Formats: sequence, structure tokens, C-alpha cells
Amino acid sequence: MADFFEIDFLDVETKSSGDAICIRYGLGGETYIHVVDGGYQTTYDKIVKHLNTHYGQPSFIDHVVATHNDGDHTGGLQQVLENYDVGCFWMLGPWNYADELLPRFKNYTNADSLRRKLRQVYGNLAALEDIAKKRRITIREPFQGAEIGAFRIMTPTKQRFLDLVASSEKTPEQSTLSHAVLEIGRRSFARRW
Repeated sequence: MADFFEIDFLDVETKSSGDAICIRYGLGGETYIHVVDGGYQTTYDKIVKHLNTHYGQPSFIDHVVATHNDGDHTGGLQQVLENYDVGCFWMLGPWNYADELLPRFKNYTNADSLRRKLRQVYGNLAALEDIAKKRRITIREPFQGAEIGAFRIMTPTKQRFLDLVASSEKTPEQSTLSHAVLEIGRRSFARRW
């Protein structure tokens, strides 16, 4: 079979936001499947239908990627991680950087309390991480330069990610002005992948 790429953007039934992307490609005689974001929880059925109808009813997905925390991107991924064998799950967990982020939050005196708060406010990602760990799925971080199969991550750098976490409206003590920066960075990360 010749090398090929298919990138399918699924309808998440909203006009303003949300992504659910299925990717299938062949390189060197091998076929690979990725799911990038999963839309809402109700989008899962569309993902399954698409995979079964167009990708030959796979039981294994090479890579699953959560571009960011919002429910319109992570909802359907819970079921993907629970119901498929997955080679690798890609996500950025802010709580993993609580030690580095601690100096940016004046109301937190230790990294453990900040870590707990970050897991709480980024609950969608924390739930995905818990599922992946329970199922012993490898978890990796999609920082700039990482390769996910045949694709290379363009953004964010680790420093940019930390800046976005510190300025997010979800993160404790964020400022309103910095929220605009987060939105621009989030779109950049989600769209450049």
C-alpha cells in the first residue's frame, strides 16, 4: 500500500468551539491511527462510528492527544481511553509543574497544595490522566519539537506552557488581562498540531 494521510474533522455539534479529529495514515507499509481531542462526551459515539466505518474497526489507537483541558476537547477522550487499547496518551498536566509554578502564586506556600488545586481546576485532564494510569497507557507531554508518530509539535515550549497556566482564568490568582494571552496561546497550540 502506498503512503497516505487522512485527517478527518468530526462534527461536535456546536458552532462556536470543540474539536474531535481522527487521523489515519500509512508509512512504509504500516498503518497508524490517532485521535486528537474528543469533542464533548456525546461526541464519543461519532468517533467510534467514524473509526468503525472508515478505519476498519480498529481495537488499537497509536496515539491519543488532548490539546487542552476544555470539555469540548476532552469529553469524548475518556471513553476512547477506556474502550480502546492505546499506545500513548499525550497531555500537559499543570500539576506536574507545581514546584516550578509555586513562586507565581502568593497564596500557596507549598507545592502539594498547589498541585491539588491544579488537579481540581483542570479536572478534565486529571480524569484522563487517571484513566491512562489505571490502564497503564504511556503518558507523554506534547511540548514543542516532540514527535507524535509522523507529526511534530510546533508549540508550546515548556516555558510558554507554564506562562499560560499561571495566567489562565482557571488557575488560582489569574489576572483578567492575562486571560487574553491564554486564549491566543490555546488556539495556537490546538490549531498548529
